[in-house]
Amino acid sequence: MAGAMVLILSIAALVFDIGQNLLDRRTEQNVSDAAALAGARYVHGAGYTYHGGCDAAPGGMPAVDAACQVAEDSGYVDGTNGRSVRVDLPPIFPSPFSGLPGYIEVTIHSSRASFFAGVLGMANQNVAAMGVATNQSDIALPYSLLALDPHGCGTNKINGAPGTNVTTNGTVHVDSDCMSDAILLSGNGVLNSPQCDVVGEIQTSGGAVNNCTSAPEGVLVSGDPLKNLPPPAKPALPAAVQPLDGGPIPNGCPGSAAPATEIAPAACAFTSGMAINGKHYRIFPGYYPGGIQTGRSVVYMSPGIYWIGGGGVAVKSTGGQNGLLISKALGDNTGTNPSGGVLIYNTVDPYPTTGCVGAGCYGPITLNGGAGATLALRPIQTTLYKGMVMFVDRVAAFGGVDDIDLNGGGSILNVTGTIYAPTASVKFNGSSTDTISAQVICYNFQVNGSGASFTIDYNPANLFHVTGVGLVQ
Repeated sequence: MAGAMVLILSIAALVFDIGQNLLDRRTEQNVSDAAALAGARYVHGAGYTYHGGCDAAPGGMPAVDAACQVAEDSGYVDGTNGRSVRVDLPPIFPSPFSGLPGYIEVTIHSSRASFFAGVLGMANQNVAAMGVATNQSDIALPYSLLALDPHGCGTNKINGAPGTNVTTNGTVHVDSDCMSDAILLSGNGVLNSPQCDVVGEIQTSGGAVNNCTSAPEGVLVSGDPLKNLPPPAKPALPAAVQPLDGGPIPNGCPGSAAPATEIAPAACAFTSGMAINGKHYRIFPGYYPGGIQTGRSVVYMSPGIYWIGGGGVAVKSTGGQNGLLISKALGDNTGTNPSGGVLIYNTVDPYPTTGCVGAGCYGPITLNGGAGATLALRPIQTTLYKGMVMFVDRVAAFGGVDDIDLNGGGSILNVTGTIYAPTASVKFNGSSTDTISAQVICYNFQVNGSGASFTIDYNPANLFHVTGVGLVQ
């Protein structure tokens, strides 16, 4: 009899409590979706943010007011009858739209007494639903620097000798909750930024100066706003390298006597041999098993996606010669053709050498700027990745080495577009006045200066944009 009663009550709990939960969940989803859509009407150009319940909303925020009103009209009044209604503008982590301007998130939660599950030790039933909406279709993220390491201490650094000014014209956001030095400013450097959003704390030492116009308290974790962006598919091998003034095609490059293949990766390297000194070449998009290097030649990149299967990309000075890597549209000698631009996707070769000691192993993207080496890269202007110039494989990167190293010492550092390296470390070095029009989304960053004025210029027109219209989650 006792065993039968337990079974009967368990069946009753399944039928009544779980059935009611499913009905409540469907109702709350409908309400949260409708509330988010109502609020989305007013997110365009909203100059405010809000994170909290409807009962605490101060008013005067049309997006928040509209969302709360719809929830209330549907019977979900925040703080009554075991129900809560929360609005986040913009959404918060772990939403895939966390931190995105122009998006609004509405979460509804309810709690009620169990019908029969209380006999089994479950006194209350809790149900929640969430909706995210937007009415914008072309949104640039507001960051100049976004660091995603959730707990790193001293891993985001800005170092500078006296006279070094590091200026970002967009927001600096750091997810680290380190309460000692989520950002470390040292060495007499000066950080100038309109806003520094740091979950943890900023530490200054050695005469460094924090000139962030705004540094709010209670900053929320952003998370990776592009975590659902798929990596580019591996393309075919590129067309043959085109010598523009009679130079030989180095081995490892497409069109050479010994081109790299997926099974036998090798760098396409314009770095050795006097015959290539100062010569000009054009390379084409495609799959490069073993990477690209230049140290003696000027290499023009035709528009498209460069899928680097190991070896990375290196631009340096070799034997007194200067390496140049320049992205321009084919036939465009000025670099102003709007159809130009490239995306460098950095990963590993699918068949690397055992133990990963060969050309197919993961390598960094590096510009060594000694003796006037030049990097001039503009972002791809077509495909899903429009506005992005570098994408580091989320799995291949180590997050503790210099996965991207842009060294402006004595060089011309001309990089435009979004650098997306969510599990990677990015380093900028400057010893003369350098300005880049770039956005960096990375695991952690380091900016070094030596009496230089280093500017990360924020220009949304040159960056990757996210899209979404209506209900997106």
